[in-house]
Amino acid sequence: VLGAALLGFTTKASALGREVEQTRISFEVMVGSVREGQALFKEVTELANVTPFTGRDLQGASKLLLNFGVSAKKVIPVLKTLGDISGGDANRLHYLTLAFAQTQAAGRLMGQDLLQMVNAGFNPLQEISRKTGLSLVVLKKKMEDGAISAGMVEAAFKGATEEGGKFFGMMDRQSLTFEGRLST
Repeated sequence: VLGAALLGFTTKASALGREVEQTRISFEVMVGSVREGQALFKEVTELANVTPFTGRDLQGASKLLLNFGVSAKKVIPVLKTLGDISGGDANRLHYLTLAFAQTQAAGRLMGQDLLQMVNAGFNPLQEISRKTGLSLVVLKKKMEDGAISAGMVEAAFKGATEEGGKFFGMMDRQSLTFEGRLST
């Protein structure tokens, strides 16, 4: 029985090691530089150590951002922003990351991406409205006309997580909870 348990542990540890190595290599290839890919991998791992997210959660989100053309230099700040808005929920992080990355790739906010963001708990148009004073009706029309840029959406995410924003410091607070400490 002990031998079987040890074999199972060894098999799982080996699989985890392979997964980590594959992720590190993915970063190197997507970033286009071994050194920069390894540096990003290290930063993502360090971020996982101080947030309620696992390394796997943040590595997956990072690869998604990179796949959609978000620069390696922006990955960590974007992860922090998305992490705050997701409230420490890995599923919400995934959906927000996907919608954010799609918006960045398209260069503008489109209806399906807005819907994904809203379903994950964040409406960037509300934040844009708060900052600009424009009504949601006006902003929705602007979105339909293609006038809500990816930069405006990114600024809305940042605004919601900076001091005074609805989600300011959320990950820091979440990582201090009992459950948050267990997930790192």
